[in-house]
Amino acid sequence: MKNLYALAAAVFICMVPAFSSEAAPLPDMLGEWRATPLAVTGFETASRDLGQWQSRVYIRSAPPASIGVELMEGSGPGSLRVPGGAKGTVSQSDAPLGFASTYRTLNISGKSAILERGEVTGQALAIAFDRNRTLTVETKSVSEEELLDFAARLTTALEAERPR
Repeated sequence: MKNLYALAAAVFICMVPAFSSEAAPLPDMLGEWRATPLAVTGFETASRDLGQWQSRVYIRSAPPASIGVELMEGSGPGSLRVPGGAKGTVSQSDAPLGFASTYRTLNISGKSAILERGEVTGQALAIAFDRNRTLTVETKSVSEEELLDFAARLTTALEAERPR
């Protein structure tokens, strides 16, 4: 019975995301925004590594606000496909079947993106960073203009840190 508890504990530890304070692609600070510790979850099978999921929350103290950031990389999560590409040609609502959210394609620092706005859920912006790399920023506490500015600055910072 002790072995069963030890095995269960080992499996649980392997399933919990690793937390790291290293400056992996998501920066520790972005202007007035300070980041929480980085959470990293690997996408792995028994035979191969399929990428990783990095997650941080950026917090601003004045005025108080937070923005959640997710960076998915690798063949596991794959690539984001944005309707209309970077041209910003799509603007739709999911009403009456959904939550009446609106969706709009746009360009963030030269990258295709789609912005979802919902009364209940807030705003989520998914950016097709490059092949097999997608950046998502979400918030209920800042304006669309602030969210787009934050996303553009983060995209620029990630581009600068990316090895060539």
